[in-house]
Amino acid sequence: MADYSIYIFHILFVGPLLAYIGLYHKTAPEMIWHLLVIMGIGIIFYHSWMLYKRYTLLNTKEFKLN
Repeated sequence: MADYSIYIFHILFVGPLLAYIGLYHKTAPEMIWHLLVIMGIGIIFYHSWMLYKRYTLLNTKEFKLN
């Protein structure tokens, strides 16, 4: 069985946390907060894509036959 925990952790916790911090900040340069939101969304998309690629690779017929 494949280990998807790192992808799921980043999709469910790290990305949303960065996006949340970027959206609900108190005081600091605004550019920093926009970068945090972009990074959070980017992390969610990147790890979702990597999870999808790994899942499809491990569940193909060719991979199971070897």
